[in-house]
Amino acid sequence: MPAPEFRLKITPPRLPRTTLDRGRLMQIWDKIHERTAIAVAAPAGFGKTTLLLQWRRRWLERNALVAWLGADNQDQPVRFVTGLLQALYLVSGRKAFDLIAAEHASRAGQEIDALTVLLAEVALLERETVLIIDDAERLPKTTLHRSLRYLLLNAPANLHVVIGSRVRLPLHTTELVAKGNLAVLVAEDLRLRLEESIEIIERRLGARLDLDQRAQLHDLTEGWPVGLQLAIAKVEQEDDPARSIATISARREGLQDYFIESMFSRMSMPQRSFLVRTAILEHLNAELCEAVTGCVDAPARLEQLLLESPIMMVGETSDWVRLHPLGRDFLLGRFEQLPRAEQTELHLRASRWLAGRERFHEAARHALAAGDEAAAHGYAARSLWLLGTQGKLNEAREWLDRIPPDFIAGSTLLRLVAAWVLALGDDNAQALRTSLEVAADPAVSTEMLKLALRVAGGAAGYADELGRLSGILARWPSESSPTEDPVCAVAPLNARALLELHAGSSSEVQRLAAQVATHGNSGSLRLAEALARLMAGLGHLRDGHANRAEALLRPALARAEKEDGRRSMVACMYAAVLAAALLERNELSAAQALLANRIDVIEASFPDTLAIAYHTLTRIALGQGDERRALNTLDNFDALAKHRRLPRLQLQGLVERIRIHALDQRLETVGGLLQALERFEAVFQSEELQPFLPQYRLSGLIARAYAALAGDDMKAMEQHLVAADLLARQLQRERDGWTIKVLRAVALRQRDPATARAWLSEALALASLGGHARLLADTHPLAVQMGMAWHDATADGRTVRQPATANEAAAPPVSATEPGCEPDLLTAKESEVLHLLQQGLSNKLIARNLDISSETVKWHLKNLFLKLSAGTRWHAVERARLLGLVDNTDKVSV
Repeated sequence: MPAPEFRLKITPPRLPRTTLDRGRLMQIWDKIHERTAIAVAAPAGFGKTTLLLQWRRRWLERNALVAWLGADNQDQPVRFVTGLLQALYLVSGRKAFDLIAAEHASRAGQEIDALTVLLAEVALLERETVLIIDDAERLPKTTLHRSLRYLLLNAPANLHVVIGSRVRLPLHTTELVAKGNLAVLVAEDLRLRLEESIEIIERRLGARLDLDQRAQLHDLTEGWPVGLQLAIAKVEQEDDPARSIATISARREGLQDYFIESMFSRMSMPQRSFLVRTAILEHLNAELCEAVTGCVDAPARLEQLLLESPIMMVGETSDWVRLHPLGRDFLLGRFEQLPRAEQTELHLRASRWLAGRERFHEAARHALAAGDEAAAHGYAARSLWLLGTQGKLNEAREWLDRIPPDFIAGSTLLRLVAAWVLALGDDNAQALRTSLEVAADPAVSTEMLKLALRVAGGAAGYADELGRLSGILARWPSESSPTEDPVCAVAPLNARALLELHAGSSSEVQRLAAQVATHGNSGSLRLAEALARLMAGLGHLRDGHANRAEALLRPALARAEKEDGRRSMVACMYAAVLAAALLERNELSAAQALLANRIDVIEASFPDTLAIAYHTLTRIALGQGDERRALNTLDNFDALAKHRRLPRLQLQGLVERIRIHALDQRLETVGGLLQALERFEAVFQSEELQPFLPQYRLSGLIARAYAALAGDDMKAMEQHLVAADLLARQLQRERDGWTIKVLRAVALRQRDPATARAWLSEALALASLGGHARLLADTHPLAVQMGMAWHDATADGRTVRQPATANEAAAPPVSATEPGCEPDLLTAKESEVLHLLQQGLSNKLIARNLDISSETVKWHLKNLFLKLSAGTRWHAVERARLLGLVDNTDKVSV
């Protein structure tokens, strides 16, 4: 029987019943659980112990022996080995472990001999054995470097050692690394992803917060698990959830108590002083911290904080770190209690150091905080260009409002810099005039001319006036200067790429984007490179390659979020296009989450990202069976398009309205919308908008085809589609071509079923190659029914009668949706069961995943088979594929 002093050390803590099983971390376990050693190192509040307990449960389900040891600073080698033996004795019942403890481990200097015998006994178990050592950062150095290292390097094949610690342990395990027997997880691995935060918030708060508000909480806590739990606790106590999110602060009860108890009270006084005085810095490195605080040991203090504190996060590069927003909020509260003179001096030191390294935006903030407005204006003026070219437009506009107008008016360079900031906003027209005035001056230098044309091109692109770009490119000087900003070399490439994108030449867009990438993406190239990548992604989508768009944009989005935050302009633009790719792949929830708490930023960005974001939101709402929300989304889109004077976007919303109302055969409404559509042709005849005229005509032909189908006029429908098909080919719009093929199949379903089937099959085959899973569902319910009928005929060898009319086929309507969202076809729980069924899970595993009984799973399966007219599990998933209920690109594993 284990000695009383070890009983608590070798007893695992209780796993809370409400703990979320984080599928991503369970998948990591699947990949690494056979390694000899697994280290999980993260500061407090990241859920290390909870994760170890969840993994312990997974090992127990595999019938492994799992021993637990909670380490402490009293665990010198002898006591440490004795604890391991007692833990193994407790879970195995093998008396040999107890005897080893009595005979060997109690004698100083004999712990290695005891460990050798321990390892031999574990090998004799001939059973998978796991040793979990938590709080290992408390172990004395002798134990770490001698006993624990010996244990890891000599572990038999059936032993796995899992180590949880708040810091990375200095274990010399090169041999394990070389053989691939060591896995390491750090704080970034444990940080909550958005979808995990959303699930946790929903479990705790139900429907009290909408998706945007849940994303706000995630952004506020930046995926820090304990921070999210504390923020949720505050929201739970408030009557107005939206207001409570806006007022969350680490200077108030709850969060403040946590920081005091878990972090501040455990630090030495010098360390507290260091943290409080560096809290004013947006980004920290050792040299800056030393300059501000005067601490010569700043590098060591910063390194210790990075290892031990939960509020220190990796910054823009490995040399820079930043404070978690909640932690910084708490510390700034303490900073404001310092004497005013000291606060001023600290800000001045920071301002001088940052200005000397040309970090003028941060230098300006500190100069302003110190009361030196003249220096602040000077630094701010020098920061405007970089802020604007990096997409940090709100910060740039704030400074522009502060800087005296005379200060800017006296310099042509500053006028152009200010014009660039204004070009991407409501003052776009003024920016265009300013830049063209400078470009028209015959005395302007080549370098300044390029800068003026760059601003004019950006203003024209933001205003969607592509007709201006050819003239701007024609004036671009061919000569270059070694001193000019590299963005001047990239600007004409992006302008040409935008023209090629809307002309339909995606291959040329990809070539130009690759050329932009060779210039890099740092400094003033941040936004320019992002725009090139976005256009390449849009080109992939228009070619029907959702998979390629996702592969291009997902890593770029992750990088942008890490460097500038989830709501930065670059990250939001990437998210808009990536969400469209996920929509095509039938990942509606993932697409919706990507756009959550970002739409306001996207609304201020370039027209193409704005257009694709609203298109995605509209189709998500329709896919979830919420037509009212889809139409409300289009109302907001139209209002925004009018405010920004973007006729192309007004056209997009109008065409989508025609499609929606035509699907429900609201012929009078459709007729009125078609009249509005006719009036747009004159708008696109203007020089500035003429590049969009072919797109207007293609959209109009498809809209008229939907209207003709609603009126059961198949002849008119075919005529519109033949013309649309020809135009789509000329414009190289592959994705639109698939929609046209499907609609032509619908038009021919009665008159020429064989041709209709061939077109439908070809469109589906092409869509599948590009990763598109919602082609039929996003085109027309009749197309879905045709696909299902022909699939059944192929599978069962029987003939299926086609619907006689559009009215007959549409009653009852069949609409595709994402799992869990279609109110008329599947319930939410049935959709969850279907999703797990597709993954090949047994009834027992489905029951465990959904926390329901096996009998309940059987009941849901019975309903699924009935609703999908399926006889087997495989048949149910295949039928669901045709309805767009599951992703066509995934393999069936049932």
